[in-house]
Amino acid sequence: MRAHVRYLAILLTSLSVLGAEMVWAQDFAGPLSPGAFEATMNMGPIAETLRRQMRQRGNRDPASGAPETARPLRPESFRYSPSKSRRAANLASFVAKSRAIDPKGADDLARLVASQDIIEAMRAPLAKYGMRIDDIADAYTVWWIGAWQATRGSTDDPSQAATAAVRQQVMRTMASVPEFAAANDSFKQSMSEALFLQAMLLGVGLEQAKGNPAQTKAIGRAAAEGARSMGLDLAAMVLTEEGFKPAN
Repeated sequence: MRAHVRYLAILLTSLSVLGAEMVWAQDFAGPLSPGAFEATMNMGPIAETLRRQMRQRGNRDPASGAPETARPLRPESFRYSPSKSRRAANLASFVAKSRAIDPKGADDLARLVASQDIIEAMRAPLAKYGMRIDDIADAYTVWWIGAWQATRGSTDDPSQAATAAVRQQVMRTMASVPEFAAANDSFKQSMSEALFLQAMLLGVGLEQAKGNPAQTKAIGRAAAEGARSMGLDLAAMVLTEEGFKPAN
């Protein structure tokens, strides 16, 4: 049997903490809004490089055997030393941005982040699948796959091969973008925790929307809009065993 990464198991670690009252509004206007996430950082260079790499891979003739230009990758370069105080500030900022759009949703989110360290709670589940909470490439991988699945209302688990390929895409991109290759711990932590939080909220929303097509579609729209604000058109790509590729 093919091994799978249980993304819902990872991202829904905090479901028991959410409780029955933590049900997002149908339009998901606050915590899942593009505005709440977009203001976190400039993601344009990452998205542009990912799009270019996907086009190059999609246009390459497999029969030619032409190798891609390889960049040496150091997995440890994507890691950082987390700061508890920085995490508290990051989550508070995310809540504040959400509150400007949806006060009720922001209040719910504030109660969630005050109830426990939700980022730390992901450490053990992620470790089971060779991923880390203190790794910016892992965070982007989890978010990218989770957001793409959300646009399709899917809770299926990606294969290990697909997940590993997407992570390679992310690492190649980050290694080639100066803003990320030379990023300090503060930048890496801020970006990673915003990505993990966004992915977790999408996962929670999908779980709560089971059996409700309208709600599932609303989550998909929120995921698509959030990704678009970061420069990615999730409808224009498909997930394969070799990573994300252009849909056409």
